[in-house]
Amino acid sequence: MEQGWVGPQLNSCMWILHLLPDSVILAFCNILLATGIVATAAGFFAHRIPVLWSYQLPFKIGGIALLVLGVYFRGGLAVETEWRERVAAVEARLAVAEKASADANTQIETKTQKQVAQIRQRMTYVRQYVDREVVKYNDQCSIPQPFVDAHNRAAEAPLK
Repeated sequence: MEQGWVGPQLNSCMWILHLLPDSVILAFCNILLATGIVATAAGFFAHRIPVLWSYQLPFKIGGIALLVLGVYFRGGLAVETEWRERVAAVEARLAVAEKASADANTQIETKTQKQVAQIRQRMTYVRQYVDREVVKYNDQCSIPQPFVDAHNRAAEAPLK
């Protein structure tokens, strides 16, 4: 999407508006609107005042230009305010989601620690059993069935 000749120049200066309080920007827009209305009205009624009769056209053109700029800036301010409200709503939802994520992570960590403790307990039990059984069959070269069963039980998933 290509922007016109005004677009990039205005967009590059919009960050300056973030430095000003919203009340100052709103006051500027309202003053611009009021000045545009007064200047336009003066342009239309200038033909009745002999001193201002020659300035009738500049008052009309300047007043309408100020009026258009005031409406444009007021609309831009309204859009900016709407986007700030949207960002605030998304940030609030994000904070809720982060809290829920932290709670879920805590639950997962607790569950994982319990499972690790069960596995270690089972591993300790199997080691003790193997140590007891190795003494019985240490002088033979065959692998007894209880030893194989103990090895298989150690490889199984822990019971829940």
